[in-house]
Amino acid sequence: MEEIFQIQLNKENEMPLYHQLAEGIMTLISDGYLPANSKLPPIRKMAQHFGVNSVTIVNAYKYLEQKQMVYSRVGSGTFVSPLPVEHIPEPVANHNIRSFGGEISMENAINFSGTSLPHEMFPVDAFKKAFDEVLEREKGGAFSYMDGMGYEPLREQLCRYLESYGIKTSVENVQVLSGAQQGIDIISKVMVHYGDVVFVEKPTFYGASGAFLSRGAKLVEVPLERDGMDMTILEDYLKLYQPKFIYMMAYFQAPTGISYSMEKKRKLLELAEKYDTYIIEEDNFCDFHYGKEDIVPLKALDFKNRVIYIKSFSKILMPGLRIGLAVLPKKIHQAVMEAKYTTDISTSGFIQRALEYYLRENGWEEHAAAMRRYGSEKYRKTLSCARKYLGAAKYGLPNGGVSLWIRLPDGIGAEAFCSRMLEKNVIITPGSQFDISGEDDSHVRISFGNLSDDKIEVGLKRMGDTLKAMMEKVDISQ
Repeated sequence: MEEIFQIQLNKENEMPLYHQLAEGIMTLISDGYLPANSKLPPIRKMAQHFGVNSVTIVNAYKYLEQKQMVYSRVGSGTFVSPLPVEHIPEPVANHNIRSFGGEISMENAINFSGTSLPHEMFPVDAFKKAFDEVLEREKGGAFSYMDGMGYEPLREQLCRYLESYGIKTSVENVQVLSGAQQGIDIISKVMVHYGDVVFVEKPTFYGASGAFLSRGAKLVEVPLERDGMDMTILEDYLKLYQPKFIYMMAYFQAPTGISYSMEKKRKLLELAEKYDTYIIEEDNFCDFHYGKEDIVPLKALDFKNRVIYIKSFSKILMPGLRIGLAVLPKKIHQAVMEAKYTTDISTSGFIQRALEYYLRENGWEEHAAAMRRYGSEKYRKTLSCARKYLGAAKYGLPNGGVSLWIRLPDGIGAEAFCSRMLEKNVIITPGSQFDISGEDDSHVRISFGNLSDDKIEVGLKRMGDTLKAMMEKVDISQ
């Protein structure tokens, strides 16, 4: 660190002293004399050595921070950036996702793009009874406005459901939502101001990233490994930015199907506490787990109240219910309630009462078990066909969810492949739809939940044949 004190400041120079000092420190960092994460001298010591006002040192450090050459931690000091400037990501402020396929209307197509389940899996009869009972009991009152937080008996039922996954909370902390997407939008409305930074997984769910961007956020993508975010890169980014929150999915992440290891879940919570930020955990597919291991949401480990847990029931029950929940830290609860009220006053009272009746009379596990059995059968059929037909393509084994994330062989562009599949009446989703920079042209996602076994087989065979033909052309050209 002695190199810093050898910097020469020229008071006769037109360049301000703080700028001269900052430029000198930048040169030392670029030349490797000041290693990553090394601490710069205290402001008072620097001011005494250079014979300048403390404000000059403060301005020099602020200038370096703006250039992302250093970062500061309250009460600890100023440190050299953990990454070279050229490796620091530029936050994304606009969706660069390109539309694919236009308005696809192919009535007889094999559609691997949707994540909904077939209508025959929905508990229609049970809900018909619930609707009838609520109307008989409440008459016209069934359609009255509900408490902004939600119907209290329903929130009691939801607390019991959450406890089955290890999330212990009370009705005072549960907010009923009109679907998970509304929850993400309301949290953004409350917490995000123009120019704020939000961390997301790379790749990520476009519905969430779109909500953050619509509120003026800038997004920083954190790469995913096989068991969750790369924690080393995450901590490096946390040093450089002060994100309002980190958005993630702990299980069967959309679109990759990745689930976080227990080690990474604990590390993520540790980092959120260390760098004073929140985590939004969205849970859409936790119920679709096909293995024997216990499911432990991040929220179940959240003893410091850092996690905002958002849960949708659209997949496991029926999409048209448009109902979900959020478990909220107390610090933001009141603000979320107010934002919910200005958004739609309250979620449908009739639907809330019907769902409460359904859960009270039918419980949860029987229907969830049936959905898991169905999803597991489709997953194993899809894996069998993928092994049979997809050859050089690579894919993970999520053992849950309703999709596969497939890496195409080198030389095969995802969008070109998807276009070829459209010609063969097969709809699949290119990876660029989940990459906010729009750069991914090597992955596709196929969702199998709403397809018959025959269609899964035919669709994957067509994919395999097309891949083979495209690879032959690549080989010839080489």
